[in-house]
Amino acid sequence: MTGQWRRERDRESDRRPALPIWPFEVSNGEFVPLPPSRRDRVVTQQVLDRLALTADRTNTDRRRFLTRAGAVAASLTVFNACASGREGAIPPPSSSVRSTTSSPTTTTTTPPPTTSTDPGGEYVVPEPEDEEACVQELGDQGEFIFDIHTHHVMPDGVWRENAPRIEQMINRLAPAGCQEGDRLECLNRVSYITNMFLGSDTTIALLSDVPNSGPDDAPIPFDAKVGTAELMEAITVAGQQRVLIHDVIAPNFGEIERRIEEMAISAATDRVSAFKVYTAWGPDSQGFSLADPAVGIPVIEQARSLGVNVLCAHKGLPLLEFDRRFNGPEDICQVAAMYPDMDFIVYHGAFERETTERAYDPSRTATGINSLIKAMDDYGIPVNGNVHAELGTTWRETMRDPTQAAHVLGKLLSRLGDDNVMWGTDAIWLGSPQAQIMAFRSFEITQAFQETHGYPALTPERKAKILGLNAARIFGVDPTAITCGIDTDLLSSSKGELEVLVDDGLVPSPYEPVGFMTRREMMAWASSLRQPWAPV
Repeated sequence: MTGQWRRERDRESDRRPALPIWPFEVSNGEFVPLPPSRRDRVVTQQVLDRLALTADRTNTDRRRFLTRAGAVAASLTVFNACASGREGAIPPPSSSVRSTTSSPTTTTTTPPPTTSTDPGGEYVVPEPEDEEACVQELGDQGEFIFDIHTHHVMPDGVWRENAPRIEQMINRLAPAGCQEGDRLECLNRVSYITNMFLGSDTTIALLSDVPNSGPDDAPIPFDAKVGTAELMEAITVAGQQRVLIHDVIAPNFGEIERRIEEMAISAATDRVSAFKVYTAWGPDSQGFSLADPAVGIPVIEQARSLGVNVLCAHKGLPLLEFDRRFNGPEDICQVAAMYPDMDFIVYHGAFERETTERAYDPSRTATGINSLIKAMDDYGIPVNGNVHAELGTTWRETMRDPTQAAHVLGKLLSRLGDDNVMWGTDAIWLGSPQAQIMAFRSFEITQAFQETHGYPALTPERKAKILGLNAARIFGVDPTAITCGIDTDLLSSSKGELEVLVDDGLVPSPYEPVGFMTRREMMAWASSLRQPWAPV
């Protein structure tokens, strides 16, 4: 493992610091990030200053401090301070924290006093200088965490020849510290297990894939997903499952009869937890509707007949060359009304980063979470019905803006229901999900937003549902059995070994994000493409 990540320590001082949470957009490869705004640059500098100050106060090497829970807490205190939205209205680090409870360690930041706009969310975190408290408050709380949106690749697959554009995109998602000759080896099965189950508190994961038309152009074909699941079962007590599987299907490629037959073949393995579609993706950039009687309905009928009663669809976050006509959630809500005995999961919750999430406005429902709420209203989908939302990339992109994050979670919980919002991260495209987990644990919707917008409080019970219990119910997973199947001694010792490797600079911090870090990087990839994204 260390061969993948060995760094030249004498050059590290010249490298960009690996912040635990970047304060500007980091792409998962599915969109072109916006250039950092003036506010982004101000916030980034404040994060760097706060991290440096805390490291100096604790007499800790600054780069080593970046691998600590205190670095996450320090970043979140700055996000709190900047949550008012006024550019530059950020108090200095020394005055950025105040006690919010009788405890001497639990703190949150005071928003800048120079604005009349109060933030809608806040992170309640310990003093970043108190590493023990940060680990206790932000670290493992014993929750059952079910990440229903994860990825890795098989570097030796034929997809690299058949889908060169996908290969180029994924190559750029490899971490900056990857020292392998083949960068995709840093996104392989071993890296997946390391990042998901040693580098984070994730209990169980659902393994997905990018858009593809079958095993010949899939970065992780169905059989390879089964291999990953079996490997994890081999290292658990009594072979408990810790990796479940999506089967990604593209019914608008080729003959629909062939796609239907492939669904039956994969379902016969008893390994398909859900089928997943990318409705906006297709040949010649032509998508399809789930309600199309020639393409979408046969897929739903087949899934239902096979006993796979969960259908997932990517909605929002339009990828390059996506057919925007079919990227919204209207069709999935339409078929949800037609098939009330099935469950439909809207991946990303229909979030689009071009749409700033605010309180629901019925006059602004073309995109974003508002479009999902409208579609549910139009088709009479009840609260806690059979339409669910997943938070992959959505939480990562909004967590740096507590007010927008409060609107995202508040709207989803209010309209979809406490039982229908599910945790997902898009890992390992964005590195280990640990920093996202820690931020979510500490996040609260303010009392003012609860009263003004009718949003529910993020109680420990609601957080536990989102982090895993909701998905466990839908996917038929027993949280107690899964948890009891984990060798806690082995897991603890393995995590300890990983921490030593991180300290020695031989592997990256689990908090270090990967992906297209800048708009320039994403545009460089896009401008180099010479073939369509979809296979011919």
